[in-house]
Amino acid sequence: MLARLVAGGDRRGKAHGKSRGAARRRWTLRGWIFFHRDLDPALPEVPEILRFKEAAAARGIALQVLKPHDFDIVAAPHDDWSVHYEGRSLKRPDFILCRTGAETDYFTLAVLRHFERRGVRLINGSETIDLVADKLHTMQRLARAGLAIPATMLGKFPIDADVIEQELGFPVIVKTLRGTRGTGVLKCEDRNQFADLAGLLASAEAKADFLFQHYVRSSHGRDVRVLVIGGRVIAAMERRAPPGHFKSNVSLGGVGVAHTPTGEMAELAVRAADALGLEVAGIDILFDEEGYRICEANSAPGFQGLERACGIDVPGAVFDWIEASHAMQARPIKAVTGEALIDLVFGGRLRLRAISDRLDDRHLFARAAGVRLIGAGAASLVTSLVPSSRIEKHSLVASRLEHLRADARGVPLAPGNAIEQEQVLLTLLAVSIWAAILPWLAGAGSLVAGALSLLTLSFPAVFLLTRGRGRREPAR
Repeated sequence: MLARLVAGGDRRGKAHGKSRGAARRRWTLRGWIFFHRDLDPALPEVPEILRFKEAAAARGIALQVLKPHDFDIVAAPHDDWSVHYEGRSLKRPDFILCRTGAETDYFTLAVLRHFERRGVRLINGSETIDLVADKLHTMQRLARAGLAIPATMLGKFPIDADVIEQELGFPVIVKTLRGTRGTGVLKCEDRNQFADLAGLLASAEAKADFLFQHYVRSSHGRDVRVLVIGGRVIAAMERRAPPGHFKSNVSLGGVGVAHTPTGEMAELAVRAADALGLEVAGIDILFDEEGYRICEANSAPGFQGLERACGIDVPGAVFDWIEASHAMQARPIKAVTGEALIDLVFGGRLRLRAISDRLDDRHLFARAAGVRLIGAGAASLVTSLVPSSRIEKHSLVASRLEHLRADARGVPLAPGNAIEQEQVLLTLLAVSIWAAILPWLAGAGSLVAGALSLLTLSFPAVFLLTRGRGRREPAR
């Protein structure tokens, strides 16, 4: 029986009896784990789902395993909560842990987005899961972040072997666009073998999308799976392929051994998780002649081999992060140097892009950015002096500052909150320091750069001298 999920009224009702009240107090958190199949022990993912349930029960977390396809999605202009699942009502969870990974389809994404917009915390978020499920999109995002990856091409028919050889060389790795646990990956040793594969795909009128990827010889038959949770490396396992094979996946017969990542490898894994927006991530890293390269990222990484190799409790580590971040009402800081700051300084990403398109010279762009940073600092200072009772009625800058403040604190934006002057000071300091440095980086003359630096650095001083009067304003 399909469940009905309606954006309607909250019908939690009152507690019935002392036994229900006791049960309610016993659970510290309520969570859902999304899994798209029945809990058949023969499936390789099911033991991991059961491990999550065991770990949750041991620490007093009420965890339900739900199938996203058993929800009906109804968009309605109401703000309250109403969810039914298999004939019973479901209460709002504190978090949803999605374990569908690369097999996440549109329906599952729609369900995730619905709960995300209802204010439920997702681990990981819907946009992130969709991004990581697409291997090309993952590579594009990582490349844009300046992280080392193997050169990757999107396949098309007819396949031009000359372009493949020129750009990637042989051997070459062929992958399906979406795949998991090493499926849909093969290696073509030379041009003739590649031509045979291309002919086979063309004759079969293959409709699947393929990726062609540079083969990193120095990492033949081995890679490192790095588990990153909450921006920290929790464990790492080197995976080694069986003799005569190149796939190192433990699920395909590879052997996993505990690995202590170098600082460079750990930083690469953390930066990759951050660039992709992953709270819980499995980052696969290849050994390159010049260091390391990111092979793939996983939003729902398998961990049975990792637990055996490293002797760690992966579900426990995930719940440690969930509990700690829930206790401080935090979420990953994604936009402090991103969207919120861009909105404050430039008025949005489109305006920033317009400046970049118009000014090809980096010195001119730096000067333009410096001027806008100075303007943002001045606007922040003015906002700090305006009585809080009047700020939100007229100030676009105040609204952008509030978004930035909420992002920095890692809490959802609460409409109507007064802008705390301490947070304004921190924002003002950050903007002023950047504005003071940029004229020197842009190559301005010493006199001009020094004058601009003194001007911008005076903003925090003026704020400190005047904030006492601003703090007393609401009490009058």
